[in-house]
Amino acid sequence: MQFPATRASSHILSNGLTVILEADHTAPVISTQIWVETGSIHEGAHLGAGISHLLEHMVFKGTESYSGSELSDVVQAAGGEWNAYTTFDRTVYYIDGPAESTQTFLKVLSEMVFKPSFPEDEFEKEKGVIRREIDMGLDDPDDRNGRLLYSTALANDPRKQPVIGHMELFNRLTHQDMLDYHRQRYTTENTFLSISGDFDTQELLSYLEEITADIDRQFNQPVSLSPEPAQLGTRIRRETFAIPSSKLTLAWQTPSLEHPDAAPLDLLATILGSGRSSRLYQNIREKTDLCHHIGSWSMIPPHLPGLFAVSAIVDLEKRDSLQDAILQQINELQDADLDEEIQKAVRMTLSSQFRSLTTASGRASDLASNWHEARNLDFTRDYVEELSHVTASDLRRVIKTYLVPQRLTITSLDPEGTSENLEQAQASAKREAIQSRTLDNGLTLITQRDPRLPTVSITVATLTGLPSETQETSGINALLASLMPKGTHSRSAKEIALTMDSMGARFGVSCGNNTTLASASCLAPDLEHTLTILADVIQTPILPDDALDRERNAMISALREQEEDPLSVAFRRLRPSLFGPEGYGLHSLGTENSLHQLDRDALLAHHQKYFTAANTVIAVFGDIDPDAAAAMVQQQFANMPRGERMQAVPQDFQEASRHALKLDKQQAVLTVGFPGASASDPDTHALELINDYCTDMAGPLFTKIREELGLAYYVSATQFHGINTGMFAFYLGTSPDQLATAQDHLLAEIDKIAENGIPEEKLDNVKTTWLASHALANQKLGSLARLSAIDSLLGFEPDHHLKAPEHIRKLSADDIRAAARKFLSNHQAVVVSVSPSH
Repeated sequence: MQFPATRASSHILSNGLTVILEADHTAPVISTQIWVETGSIHEGAHLGAGISHLLEHMVFKGTESYSGSELSDVVQAAGGEWNAYTTFDRTVYYIDGPAESTQTFLKVLSEMVFKPSFPEDEFEKEKGVIRREIDMGLDDPDDRNGRLLYSTALANDPRKQPVIGHMELFNRLTHQDMLDYHRQRYTTENTFLSISGDFDTQELLSYLEEITADIDRQFNQPVSLSPEPAQLGTRIRRETFAIPSSKLTLAWQTPSLEHPDAAPLDLLATILGSGRSSRLYQNIREKTDLCHHIGSWSMIPPHLPGLFAVSAIVDLEKRDSLQDAILQQINELQDADLDEEIQKAVRMTLSSQFRSLTTASGRASDLASNWHEARNLDFTRDYVEELSHVTASDLRRVIKTYLVPQRLTITSLDPEGTSENLEQAQASAKREAIQSRTLDNGLTLITQRDPRLPTVSITVATLTGLPSETQETSGINALLASLMPKGTHSRSAKEIALTMDSMGARFGVSCGNNTTLASASCLAPDLEHTLTILADVIQTPILPDDALDRERNAMISALREQEEDPLSVAFRRLRPSLFGPEGYGLHSLGTENSLHQLDRDALLAHHQKYFTAANTVIAVFGDIDPDAAAAMVQQQFANMPRGERMQAVPQDFQEASRHALKLDKQQAVLTVGFPGASASDPDTHALELINDYCTDMAGPLFTKIREELGLAYYVSATQFHGINTGMFAFYLGTSPDQLATAQDHLLAEIDKIAENGIPEEKLDNVKTTWLASHALANQKLGSLARLSAIDSLLGFEPDHHLKAPEHIRKLSADDIRAAARKFLSNHQAVVVSVSPSH
């Protein structure tokens, strides 16, 4: 099975601007992306100041035709989902949404990139926002761990500097610095567009010529890069941080993407540490209990040296032993038979790349990445082909050449207190109707045929979640979910992982507020084999004691890490303060006490009680014959007992309350929670719009608290709908000295929303944004399978989520105002703040 050749084409506009176009008429959506080939490594005299990232923020403040607020309103009214990001070597701006809004999206993006207004009155305000973002990064262990690695392994390279910049250098940036940097780097030579979706190519090119006619051909000012020279010996660096376990990384310097050894090194990373059947996972995590997590990865950029790395989370006392074990596993590869593992790794890569083509956004990103890295729109296909020709001798050669002590960098972030493109027939194919049927034992099966790609997504949804737990069994669903793949009566965990990885299939078990979901995705020819394994894992897990200890320890480690994150701490207090100590008031990971009390017998009893046909729904979506798929499911799940549906106990709400917590961090956070709606409540659609209104960059929270007042780096809302109730919450992150002011303004904004709902003049825009987001989400096969299974499990028709747009369109401002008054009245609020203890 080969990766398809692209159907995209590249074009050069009159001013030299390159445009990559891929027309795909299977869904009425579009992804528009502008890639500026400049990032933190190109900052020259401003290296380390984060001017690329600052510039990314500032282009949202207005353009030649739009003010900052008008930009947000225009994109929202057009149904767009937009954002941007900055990396070492690029800054990317994108808008995804309905195809009918393509011209609007392109006008907005082209003006943001080439015609920003850069209002001076917004400059210092936005710098204040980024200062809080810098502080947040210093509080984040993953961010600190990345800085530690790059500044050590790339000590003489511009990539050693954080993309966001250092505070003292960032503070020196002036408005004129930003204007000059934009003029030098945001040029037609240095920028290209990547567009995928439902459009007419010639019409689109004509429109692009029209809106860019007054943008002159420009050439970027060159920046002299000093890439990392050849490493001449092992580098070791350790730092401490407020984390429960060490974050260990072993990284080796490798050549750039143009080198013929790039493909073997990439494939080696997959073989060594990608997936549950990988050598590192099986031989170290599963057999030795030396770490909580382990994996390997490769960063092989164009034109610059790369890194091959192994990363792990490990208890400090086991760190050095783990390091030795990793090196031993690499040494053993020299004498191992690698042929089967090579085939598995190539298939995993092929399967992963297929998944990237399922959305317009994924296709546009793939094409843009190909152009950015190789000026070859078929680079993904060519690279996968190159991977397929890698031999075992190639792998042994790159191990001997690159994974040597002279090229090795070892870093660890330790706990404090220590000293140390698709064919046309596929593109035009359509999804068929969703079907539902009941199997012989009462199990519900949902199917949908979608032949556009040779892939299948499977979801097995079981009604469990927090309503099935008590204080004594808190965390049991999460622990059971982590243990179910650890072996069955007929297959070991390694056999399960090896079989799934060999097929390039993805597989996992997770739990949420209401359900446990076992999900898998595979290539269509592997459906029966995948279903066989999934059925085995769901029905006959053995839950081995050694794995129980490992997973329990990993969950406890995660709990302890959450205790160091201000927002996690706030929400952990918010839930029980709203719901009391049971049901949705419980923490999904449990507590250390409850986890220590859970043994194998308790887990088996919980599994036996809830994993039954009456309490489970299976969805199989993709390139299938629905009747044949039903026959497979009937055969594999015939022995699942009928059982009974879980009955959730009604949830009591607590009185409104306020809680001020202390945590020794740089930032402060605030959460405000309200009792929400159940999944069956008729007000759910009104609350969906209120949630979108409050989370959008054009909404009242962002524009008032973040933009106008500059009181928070982030401010947003979140909600969930449970079986018999729900939660609606607001949250923000701010500086400690602004916490009280930020709280007053957030509560005032909530009061306005509770009283007025969504203003009439804003409602159509909010609806358009919600409808566009819904259309974008429904591109993804896995999401459709998951939502259909959950809908059916909760008692709705399996296409319930697809009918939501009808309800959204009918909602009036009065409907939304009534829901806001019902659910967001301040006398129901629970307020939790977390601020530094010093």
